[in-house]
Amino acid sequence: MCTKEEKEVKIDFIYSDTCPDCPPARKTVERITEDFDGVEINYFRAKDVPEKVKEYDITHVPTIIIDDEISHVETVNDKELKEELEKKL
Repeated sequence: MCTKEEKEVKIDFIYSDTCPDCPPARKTVERITEDFDGVEINYFRAKDVPEKVKEYDITHVPTIIIDDEISHVETVNDKELKEELEKKL
């Protein structure tokens, strides 16, 4: 749990069970976020959240949404994700 001084960052990870890029992207997100306190990760199958897919106009997975903004689509790399989280936290 975050203290009042800590900011919390919310990550929504949108994926598909048939997507070959989703498992490696998920591992990247999990690996990078384990070094940060105050990060909440939610995983959603695209087919289970049609309202979110429509709201963000998601056409490819994985899609990573950080604090309600699309951050990464199809790929994510360690360096970019780490830098983004450092800025937000």
